[in-house]
Amino acid sequence: MLKAIETVTVINRTTENGIDVYHCHILQGVSWYGQNKYSPDTGGLKAAKLHKIRIPAALLKGYIDPDQYTIAPDKTGLWTLAPGDKILLGQRDTITGAEFAALARAATACTVLDVHKNLYGLNQHIYIEGA
Repeated sequence: MLKAIETVTVINRTTENGIDVYHCHILQGVSWYGQNKYSPDTGGLKAAKLHKIRIPAALLKGYIDPDQYTIAPDKTGLWTLAPGDKILLGQRDTITGAEFAALARAATACTVLDVHKNLYGLNQHIYIEGA
């Protein structure tokens, strides 16, 4: 995969016994691309950053669908990608609730908006759009 040289941390948030719990999963060899998008607004142009992330199929060890992840009793070694999850450029082993919330303003992080599974053909990967 072209430019799949980045290390990222996928952060899944779950609620266990009424408490938010954050699970970090580190992936090395991911493609990360940021693009500026503009749309007309009443005061001029409104800017937003769109992130395009590709995770090669070789890195999908432990990946399960969001529905399976939610009901898994032990999430050790498991991870998923669902709208609302965060992806951070770089490596992070743990994260607090305040740090998770602050990622919304970080240039090196994005919130997952959509997930596309391109698991066919020669270049199998999962493609994520984030903002």
